[in-house]
Amino acid sequence: MKLLLIGLDGVRIDVAVPSVIPENPAFAEPHHPADPRFAAEPAPADRPEMPHITSPAAPTLARLVAGGVIAPVWMTPPTDSGPGWSNLLTGTTHEQNNVWRNEFVGHRLAECPDVLSRVFFADPRARTYAAATWEALLGSFGPVVQRRIDQQRTGQHKLFVPHDFTRGCVSADIEVRSHACQVLNHEGPDAAFVYFEGVDEAGHRHGAASPGYRSAIGEVDEHVRALVKAVGERHEALGERWLVAVTTDHGHNPEGGHGGDEIDVRRSFLILHAFGAPVKLPARLLADGLPKALYSHEVTPLLLELLGVTGGSWRPEHEVGLAVDIPSVGPTGNPPFEW
Repeated sequence: MKLLLIGLDGVRIDVAVPSVIPENPAFAEPHHPADPRFAAEPAPADRPEMPHITSPAAPTLARLVAGGVIAPVWMTPPTDSGPGWSNLLTGTTHEQNNVWRNEFVGHRLAECPDVLSRVFFADPRARTYAAATWEALLGSFGPVVQRRIDQQRTGQHKLFVPHDFTRGCVSADIEVRSHACQVLNHEGPDAAFVYFEGVDEAGHRHGAASPGYRSAIGEVDEHVRALVKAVGERHEALGERWLVAVTTDHGHNPEGGHGGDEIDVRRSFLILHAFGAPVKLPARLLADGLPKALYSHEVTPLLLELLGVTGGSWRPEHEVGLAVDIPSVGPTGNPPFEW
């Protein structure tokens, strides 16, 4: 089975597909507490009310949910994009990858391979692809997705960052969509990650309570439809099995913004939809027939499990990766250790 992981920055699922919230109680509140260091600021007095929404702003996402499953995912603050995508894509916590803000200062991402790299490490024949508007995900800023230069040279690992920001993330997302559809449809990589940023830009500019935010979700949803169509055509023509996964790194406050521990900001999701085989979550992740809530760092391990990807293991008699210095000394007088 091949993987298409779609990352949508800043999407509130209660706006995109509002019907999923009452259907699963695990969407109601976080299943783990937030670090008090990242408590939200008091709500502004003029915070707008969220409109009562019943129809989905994202019909493609609604269709994927109807034909698959959706699991609640609760982000661990700080709910900035850097920490969020680092946890989601590498399967590690803030403490493990040391990404706490968008500046990535002191990160340990080199020790935390992303989901695409994990696929490649499991089988070096694998071909992987990633496209994103935000340089931190693919470029020299982070990157969260490892660059793997040797595989880029052989064409096994392709990365794409758009250049057209004439209309901000709107035009950049369109460029990402165009390139990703071409690669997905005509090359069919074994694992792909495609990221769209337009909703987050609209959330910061207009707020989640605005028509502009809902409209941006609709635009990005159309990009998702094009990607799903690309892999769906490969399934129809070649019989390839594909797992399509969609997630987000955070929501937005009604007035716009994120980073704190508000429920609407911490609430994320994982949509799973498969071509060629039904999606079956492991029994440990179900309660009364409904998906349990996930931590953000549980997303990548779950995707790898569903793909059947297993990693190697090493049980050394020392602590791996620990550099320990010793003082330089002269002859010890102990002949067995004199070289």
